[in-house]
Amino acid sequence: MSNPFWDYSLATYGLDEVANNCLVLQDSFGLDVNLLLYAAWLANMDTRLDGEHLAAVEAEIADWRDQVVKPLRALRRRLPHHARAAYVREEIKGLELRVEQQQQDLMFACFQQSGDLPRSPRPLRANLVLVAQFASPQDAGWELPIDRLVTQFPL
Repeated sequence: MSNPFWDYSLATYGLDEVANNCLVLQDSFGLDVNLLLYAAWLANMDTRLDGEHLAAVEAEIADWRDQVVKPLRALRRRLPHHARAAYVREEIKGLELRVEQQQQDLMFACFQQSGDLPRSPRPLRANLVLVAQFASPQDAGWELPIDRLVTQFPL
């Protein structure tokens, strides 16, 4: 299946500081990097993310993320950083990327089935804030990293 969301993610995640800011939000506040990228992808199309759609996407991906993506990430991160483990770490990293792509395929399928999402000019910050509030409603400490991330994504 062709997935323009995946193509967008590959093109933007490697941009200066996008990955670092996404990982800060993931590791410090429990945000899903793929949901951040999804929010940015929608904003790139002047499409506003709404709570109902976000909840539907989350319901679709939660089991996959929790049972497949997170355990692979944890395993990769636990491997020591020395020559003996380098090959295995790279193999796991490649597998992790493939399962992230499968997660994004699920997300793109949700997008295709969603009907019309609201249109809005430049909704990037609002989309990212919604993802942050959804994942970490009790902690607004994500505001500064979100603001940094807003400046990193191309519009």
